[in-house]
Amino acid sequence: MEVFECTHKGELEIGDKKISCAVLSNGTRIITQTALFDAFNRPRKGEKRIEGLPSIIGAKNLIPFVSDELVEMSKPVHYQTNSGKMSSGYRAELIPEICDIYLKAFDKGALLESQNKIVAQANILVRALAKVGITALIDEATGYQYDREQNALQTILKAYIAEDYLKWQARFPRKYYQEIFRLYDWEYDPMSMRRPVYLGKFTNEYVYQKLPDGILEELRKKNPKTSKGNRKMKHHQFLTNEIGIPHLEKHITKLITVMELSDNIDEFKSNFKKIFDKEN
Repeated sequence: MEVFECTHKGELEIGDKKISCAVLSNGTRIITQTALFDAFNRPRKGEKRIEGLPSIIGAKNLIPFVSDELVEMSKPVHYQTNSGKMSSGYRAELIPEICDIYLKAFDKGALLESQNKIVAQANILVRALAKVGITALIDEATGYQYDREQNALQTILKAYIAEDYLKWQARFPRKYYQEIFRLYDWEYDPMSMRRPVYLGKFTNEYVYQKLPDGILEELRKKNPKTSKGNRKMKHHQFLTNEIGIPHLEKHITKLITVMELSDNIDEFKSNFKKIFDKEN
């Protein structure tokens, strides 16, 4: 059995509860075993009536509401902590699924009196999770949203965009945009696809204009503006894999280094001029 490492960890707050959570190296979002029971105000130790299920959903009266998929999801996930120790947790998606079980059982009048407190907590959790989603909450709590941005967007894009176009997505790495936002003291939201209009001008000035003479002009011919003032494609989609793309990627890497050495946009412009003017 493959064991994945914990790459991000934190605590998410739902109501008055702090739930320990983490993201593993394979992207799995988990909550600790103790946190699962804390979320529902239940002690971790309890009577496990059905083998293979956490005691919180192991009562016989709940079995009609437990699907085969949920049985699989409720298996503990074993992982390696940052300190190198082995630990276990549950997939984060298990919390809303447990809520659903109790709410359905309540609607059918199938709950025991002792389980009514869990229904009340399930209602609170469902309302909280419905607003933002368990995945987004954990990513925010652990700081993972900054690392997940590109891959998460790729997953969404694959449903709408042909695979041939996806390969162009990575030409300008996330770090490129993060540094621009930092230099201009703009708030960077990795979950937003919206970018300031000026970013296009910045890229033309500091990237495409530094390509060999005539390249930018040729790109503008091949990729003209529409009647609405925008372009159907990205300029770099017209560069060749043999020469154009390697040159572009090398330049972007050097450009990001100059950004990192600069505290603000004015210092960046000065540093850029010093470094790139020497090459021309």
